[in-house]
Amino acid sequence: MPVTYTIDPERKLVLSQIWGAATETEVLEHNRRLRGDPLFDPNYQQLADMSGVTEVLLSANTVKETARDSFFAPGVRRAFVASGDGTFGMARMFALHAESLGQVVQVFRDRRAAEEWLGLADT
Repeated sequence: MPVTYTIDPERKLVLSQIWGAATETEVLEHNRRLRGDPLFDPNYQQLADMSGVTEVLLSANTVKETARDSFFAPGVRRAFVASGDGTFGMARMFALHAESLGQVVQVFRDRRAAEEWLGLADT
């Protein structure tokens, strides 16, 4: 499956990774599994690395609905890393919808910059 996550309680971080063709089914399944994971804490930050995405197979409506169905606490920092133009645009669309609901989402082309923004660069 080209969508996975790891929860790091010590760093209070959810690290999600998406690669290959990003499909609606896989993104929704990732969110369902993460939301139900007993280690998940909605106050943890998230680093979503989408730099390996080769194709975006998500509708604009799915991006919008996923952003509105956020299960992270308002104000929690979430950094998305997207190197490709299509992935970057989709992530920015997600961020705009999520921010209208109190989410704090930034999209980066560089993972190091995302880690610095989350305060993880030295960990």
